[in-house]
Amino acid sequence: MYAVPALILFPGNPVAVSDRQQTEDFFAAAVGQYEGVDSADRHVTVMGEAPGSVWVDVTWRYGDRPVERFCYQLVDAAEGGEQIAVLTPMN
Repeated sequence: MYAVPALILFPGNPVAVSDRQQTEDFFAAAVGQYEGVDSADRHVTVMGEAPGSVWVDVTWRYGDRPVERFCYQLVDAAEGGEQIAVLTPMN
């Protein structure tokens, strides 16, 4: 899902992604925070578009409440579809 290169901008832990394994390792370290989550829903708002790129605001809901909100910059993937180029948490 992530483009290489990509940028993950978590506060205090920004990650410049130059290898797909970095993305896997980053999220594997955080998987514990999702313990007990058995379903997820999302609300997506397109914030802006440019040739080959789109910015979306995504609020993830686990159960009955919003839990996480991110801004994703998506870019066209060489193999088709889109990949995440930049991930930024939002309040």
